Amino acid sequence: MLDVHAPHETIHTWKSFLTHIAAIVVGLLIAVGLEQTVEFFHHRHQRHSLDEALQINGEANRKYIQDDIAASQNIMDWALEQATIVEKAGPSGSLTIRRMPAGHIFAPDAGVWLSAKASGLTSLLPASAQNWFEDLDNLELETFVSSASGVAHLHAAYAALDQAIVGHASETSSGDLDLSTLTAPQRAIVIGDFRSIAEQAREVMRRLVSYTVDNEYILHTPRDQLDDPKALERFEAIAREQAAAHPGINFVFSAQ
Repeated sequence: MLDVHAPHETIHTWKSFLTHIAAIVVGLLIAVGLEQTVEFFHHRHQRHSLDEALQINGEANRKYIQDDIAASQNIMDWALEQATIVEKAGPSGSLTIRRMPAGHIFAPDAGVWLSAKASGLTSLLPASAQNWFEDLDNLELETFVSSASGVAHLHAAYAALDQAIVGHASETSSGDLDLSTLTAPQRAIVIGDFRSIAEQAREVMRRLVSYTVDNEYILHTPRDQLDDPKALERFEAIAREQAAAHPGINFVFSAQ
């Protein structure tokens, strides 16, 4: 802030008094104007830096989500295959299943948005952009973080299967698991557990695809146009493309 001083002269007339006041007012207006100009350019720089960081972060998260979707698909396919194997094996006799495929589901990096929220910088973005990024953050929480997240439910389904086969699984020379000692009721439980894993994997996959749609839309749309009706047509097109690319997320009885 500039330090404004009035002219150093003795005030003897109204004219000199008004000149004195005018000098103070003009000085204050200049000081405030300069301060607001500096603040404007500072905020514009902060917004540009935040925009750039969010763009880089979103582009980097593409790879995480693509790998996660592939891992979810593999888990779903594996679980359904093993359920079929147990069903075909019958109530007794030889039963060998494949181990769960390698691969993990990793959460995308949300550090830029969380840091911006903590520092109050998100207010520099248009309201529409704030809403879309917040929706993206909520999708991540629902998929990876909360106790009711898709990944948490998937891990619970794994745990149920593990409890069902513990004490009955022995590794074969090929690395598979021999479950031949399971009784008929136990096999029925294992079939249910495999199907539960498949469904939880599909639910995780559905959320990941939703994340992909939001992320791609944000990356390709100017921040101040995210709620524009014409831009939203692009969002719908991305959603259709992703649904077609990942048919496993769709229910058989869903409307086309």
